[in-house]
Amino acid sequence: MIDRELTTEQIVLRAAEAEFLEKGYGNTKTVAIARRAGISHSMLHYYFRSKEQLFQKIFKEKVHTLTQMFSGIFEKDRPFTETIRLVVETQFNFIAQNPQMPQFIISELLSNRDNRDWAIETLFPQLYPIYCTLEKMLNEEIAKGTVRAVSIRNLILNIVSINVFGFIALPVFKEAFQLKTGEALESFLNERLENNVQLILNALKP
Repeated sequence: MIDRELTTEQIVLRAAEAEFLEKGYGNTKTVAIARRAGISHSMLHYYFRSKEQLFQKIFKEKVHTLTQMFSGIFEKDRPFTETIRLVVETQFNFIAQNPQMPQFIISELLSNRDNRDWAIETLFPQLYPIYCTLEKMLNEEIAKGTVRAVSIRNLILNIVSINVFGFIALPVFKEAFQLKTGEALESFLNERLENNVQLILNALKP
């Protein structure tokens, strides 16, 4: 159901995101987006000239949200292990709020070179300062001997991989583990989050 308290542009963006996630970028039609948003096709083009522009707007908003969430972690002087915990938790919670996004990104950005190149160019500048800060913290801990020698690239890849896979496989897990109720699913996700945190922290021990 569309929330009519939103602006027309926000309604279109929500409709477009839903269509992209359900049908994939290639199979999504602007006519279907307009129909889902409850506006005319010409009105949709008044706000957004193309499907590509819609995709880019949605992706930029997601990147901005994620960047703001990560930036908040580094606003305070925290111990390294607490920082890592918050990084894992932040990414996990972001995916939990956008559970269809990982599958969409993997299937669409890997198959669409133009969108993949654009997405990387958009993502990298926003997250690079966070990457550098975390790398500095990691290298300081390695020098002190509190964590084992590991590259920042492998650390980030480990975090992303362990968090993303659970949500890609979640439809299967929900059936296999009989997660029929919201309470059961919430309990499972909380358990999974803590498990992911401990796996990353344990892997860093010297």
